[in-house]
Amino acid sequence: MTTSGSSAEALIRLREVHKVYHMGSTDVHALAGVSMEIMPGEFVSITGASGSGKSTMMGILGCLDRPTKGDYYFDGQPAGALSDRQLAHTRNQSIGFVFQTFNLLPRTSARDNVAVPLFYARKVRTHHDALEALEMVGLADRAHHAPSELSGGERQRVAIARAIVNHPKLLLADEPTGNLDTHTGAQIMMIFHQLHQRGVTVVLVTHEPDIATQAQRIIQMRDGKIIHDGPVEPDRRAQAMESTRVLAQQKRNRESVGT
Repeated sequence: MTTSGSSAEALIRLREVHKVYHMGSTDVHALAGVSMEIMPGEFVSITGASGSGKSTMMGILGCLDRPTKGDYYFDGQPAGALSDRQLAHTRNQSIGFVFQTFNLLPRTSARDNVAVPLFYARKVRTHHDALEALEMVGLADRAHHAPSELSGGERQRVAIARAIVNHPKLLLADEPTGNLDTHTGAQIMMIFHQLHQRGVTVVLVTHEPDIATQAQRIIQMRDGKIIHDGPVEPDRRAQAMESTRVLAQQKRNRESVGT
């Protein structure tokens, strides 16, 4: 997965990427020479303890930050050569973001929250496309509800709909189940699996082993370096995904009884 022969096809390619933050008289090396590739259609988990560099890595992968040194190629384009406006365009058109804290506009309906990337892209069919994205996450019937009227799991599903409304090539999720109970988190993971099956490249940051092993590949970080990068054993992945499927079904069953 990191061989040079696959470089021309990689959606993500990092080459000796460093990120240094200057904190007064101290330099903090958040990333220390990271090299790796992610192919289109992969499902990858990035794991590591707090301070390992995984969030910094996500910021660079999402074109939210630039490396101090080294090269980042996204979809064949050198991100370091792009202007701030070009990076913003890339984020809007090609990258979807899902955060642990949802980051929804509090006084705005679910539909209009999902439509935010469409407004920035100056698209005209915002309501139609937003409703279509909500339908994909099973929330079309909650389109006119404000975030305060939604459960935590529903808010995260709105956030996922917002992330996919522009049909991105890459979906970046930073601890997307961190604020959710186990059953609700399982529902969210099932949505990621469905998106992956449709061809979306998914990169997920998590500290939960049972979440990480549902990916095809795990990248483990420590002290700003990759210390492990390899595939998840198929039987182990299948077992983790089946456990998630069962938990999500139990959640649906309880919701059906409640209605």
